[in-house]
Amino acid sequence: MTSDDTATGRLLWQVTTRWRAAVDRAVAPLGLTHAQYTLLGSLYGLSRSGTRPSQRELADFAGLEPIYVSKLVRALEGAGLVVRTEHPADPRALQLTLTDKGTAVIREAVTVVHALQEELTAPIGGISGPRNRDLIRTLQDLLHPSEGSENMTETRVLTGQDISEAHGAVRKLHEQILHGSGTTSTEQITLRVVAVRGPWPTRTALRDYLRDQPQLALDQPAADRLLDNLEGRGLITNDTPVTLTAQGEDLLNRLTATVQNTAARLYEGLSPDDLAVAQRVLTKVTERADDLRQQL
Repeated sequence: MTSDDTATGRLLWQVTTRWRAAVDRAVAPLGLTHAQYTLLGSLYGLSRSGTRPSQRELADFAGLEPIYVSKLVRALEGAGLVVRTEHPADPRALQLTLTDKGTAVIREAVTVVHALQEELTAPIGGISGPRNRDLIRTLQDLLHPSEGSENMTETRVLTGQDISEAHGAVRKLHEQILHGSGTTSTEQITLRVVAVRGPWPTRTALRDYLRDQPQLALDQPAADRLLDNLEGRGLITNDTPVTLTAQGEDLLNRLTATVQNTAARLYEGLSPDDLAVAQRVLTKVTERADDLRQQL
């Protein structure tokens, strides 16, 4: 047996051990271990999509043994980071929710670990580099080997469900960002339309434009109520041309700054190449959906 025969397993074990130790040291000031960070991060990711998982569901998502997850959850609950409540659909299960403290801790931990990962992957070009993406694909192939020959390898493709889930998660995030401002995501989008595409010669022209935006799902009465509300709050003018008032401009600027800050965190770590591909695909899907809608 040559040294090359065992090199892959030995190097993977060494890298994993060193990275785990590095993460342990990085999150220790936050009161977490590597395993607790992994579990808390998984719960945070599920929570952001509106899911409140059971311990079994969280174990499956995180790729950990249920009995180990139970031990970790008890420790996290004792630290005030997680609460367990009776599952509404299964009285035998417990539903997990992050506390405010848990959310604050995992957000800080994610920032710390992201910086650490940039440092650890620097020799291969960083997290967003092509060599790291190739490494991820290689490790995924080793973790989930394909059945049968290489020619029969199944590549997962984008589906309508993927698009719907991403849209729903981002929409919920948008609504949460705006919570407390007294403004819905539809109202914020409308203010932006008035600012970017205005001034509008007539209210009717603005209403018809909003009604034609499928993502807003507004019929004519709903669009009129929306504009009535914005006028009543003094955010848009009630004469022509339709523009933002000073109050409307101030609100839009504050909301935009908050949304952009969160968007930067949302897309953090995604490579420009991947984002460009996603943009082209989603643009083409949108165009085709509009064409098919006209044909039906």
